[in-house]
Amino acid sequence: MSAIYAVNGIEVQPAVAINDSLPDASAQLDRAWTAQTSAHHLYTKDNEFYILAPIARGHEIGWIHVRDPIGTDLPSRIHAGTGNTEFLTVSEDGRVMCAVSTEESETWIVVHRFP
Repeated sequence: MSAIYAVNGIEVQPAVAINDSLPDASAQLDRAWTAQTSAHHLYTKDNEFYILAPIARGHEIGWIHVRDPIGTDLPSRIHAGTGNTEFLTVSEDGRVMCAVSTEESETWIVVHRFP
């Protein structure tokens, strides 16, 4: 629940905000996601991390340990598979959260470090 609150709090500021009206907004989101997750060491060397099931009521399923063999364009792939743009991920050690959130006319990447 701490990760959900870190994304949905009133004072949350995005690491990146992308205007949804841009013609290449999806590609920009994918590039920004890769840059942010690399800079904040979300993935292990084997591209492993945890994701909260990116579906309605996914919090009831909980965190799923995944290994991403592709390693790029995760936001686009999740959107193509679920129709949903929003999702939360956490590093294996639980210290770094990276999430995609939709806010009015923007899509945000939110990064949070837990103590």
